[in-house]
Amino acid sequence: FHQSDTRRTPTGFPRLGLALIRRIRTMPTPAEEAAEATTAAAALLAALADPGVPEFLVARVRAASSDPNAPTGAVFFEAPLAAVKSLATVMERAKALPAEARYKAFAPKCRLVTGADMESAIGCGLPKTQTSLFAVLANADLAPASNEYAVLVSVALSCGTNVVRGALYDKIDDTVTISVSEIVMDPAAPSVWAMQLKHGPENPNPSEPWLFCLRRGRSRSETMPSFEWGGELRPAPIMTPRNELHLREVPAHVPRPDYAETANPVSEVESKLQQINYQYDEKQLATLRECCVVARGALDATVRAVRPGVTTEALDLICHKFITAHGGYPSPLNYYNFPKSCCTSVNEVICHGVPDGRLLVDGDILNVDVTAFYKGYHGDLNETVPVGRCDANSLRLMMTAYKCLQTGIATVKPGARYRDIGEEVTKVAHARNASVVKSYCGHGIGTLFHCAPNIPHYARNKAVGTMKRGHVFTIEPMINAGDFRDETWPDGWTAVTKDGSRSAQYEHTMAVTAAGVELLTARTETSPNVFPWSDPESEP
Repeated sequence: FHQSDTRRTPTGFPRLGLALIRRIRTMPTPAEEAAEATTAAAALLAALADPGVPEFLVARVRAASSDPNAPTGAVFFEAPLAAVKSLATVMERAKALPAEARYKAFAPKCRLVTGADMESAIGCGLPKTQTSLFAVLANADLAPASNEYAVLVSVALSCGTNVVRGALYDKIDDTVTISVSEIVMDPAAPSVWAMQLKHGPENPNPSEPWLFCLRRGRSRSETMPSFEWGGELRPAPIMTPRNELHLREVPAHVPRPDYAETANPVSEVESKLQQINYQYDEKQLATLRECCVVARGALDATVRAVRPGVTTEALDLICHKFITAHGGYPSPLNYYNFPKSCCTSVNEVICHGVPDGRLLVDGDILNVDVTAFYKGYHGDLNETVPVGRCDANSLRLMMTAYKCLQTGIATVKPGARYRDIGEEVTKVAHARNASVVKSYCGHGIGTLFHCAPNIPHYARNKAVGTMKRGHVFTIEPMINAGDFRDETWPDGWTAVTKDGSRSAQYEHTMAVTAAGVELLTARTETSPNVFPWSDPESEP
């Protein structure tokens, strides 16, 4: 550990100094912080029930927008929780001041949002009740003669998600009535504007240079390496912190796997679990479920923020914040020198894409692969999602990959052969004119990131063993629109299709049960609805 008040223990749990222990005890949980943000947003909205707002806030924000003549819209303000709490207090205490003075400094920190800005402001795939509320508020009448105005407050949490609340106001003479919606957009995503990197490849911070990744993360370069690129995508520089490991910092109290500092997973390499399929008991599965809840939440938080104009580097930061705020460690971080906290694979990238400074563009497809280490267990899952509007072939490819996963899961039950998963997956892929990647497989998981069993997704494989109750593993077929062959970029991690065709993938961690299978990383009610189809079994 880098921190002076910690030492490694054999179990991977740090020994903490008393000062740090006291600080941890006073830290709110993500749920407590979200509740506090809900209250803080309501307080700021209440403080803006002021007759001076239409003239000195709304009018200024509208005039500074890209469309000063927009007929409808809402004032949108986004800030961290501490800033929102302070501002609400200041606004309430400053009501004795002239309205012009009260909003002079506040107005430039706001922006005008319309209905077309919904995904940019709050993220993708939110429930219909929440998106309907945004639409109502963003359509408030902005005409000078209008008596109404609307405000949205987005509160950024330390776990990488946001809480958004809105209110509609009606001004009659010098009296303002306020209607704060009971619907809270939680969890929402940071806005596209908040996710813009203050220091990117074009204007790097001296303490965080942007360099190209090489040699499986063991070195960096200022120039792009030469390579016979098969597709249109090219690597971009990655943010490289100037700390001892050149990695994002992890809070001192978070337990680490053994490779967190050394990049060498000794326990995994030497474990007998590489040769045997371990059967987890119910107590162990209960802890593993907790781990998978954290991993699922991190993927949902990251996917919710996928929009044109954001970088995969910014998405990686959200994933990192979410996992560490919940007491977990991002499993990919420094695993064999992998430099980031999740994998982001764009277009022709099959898997293990390194988050970098490239801006996502409309029409891309993006796979986000998340693994969390929590309470001594790893939970792994991924999803491929469209960025903006995608072409029909890309939508069909994603649907094919999803069907392949579902077909593989349907084979899982006690007594089934592991090799049969690949047979069933290949039938679906070939029937839909796609191919199955052979170089990468599903794997056992639990106390180790990767272990037995090996789960090939292609036909005529030689996987050994049959499934038994308590076995835990992933199924994650990688499906290409073209040929199945792959190659690896000079960074040593990014696997791409050799012919430049696009690739898609979905993954779950699952356990074999007496009745069949339990998806430990299953989607939840709050998971973003970002798949390009409404019914999982329908055609795109």
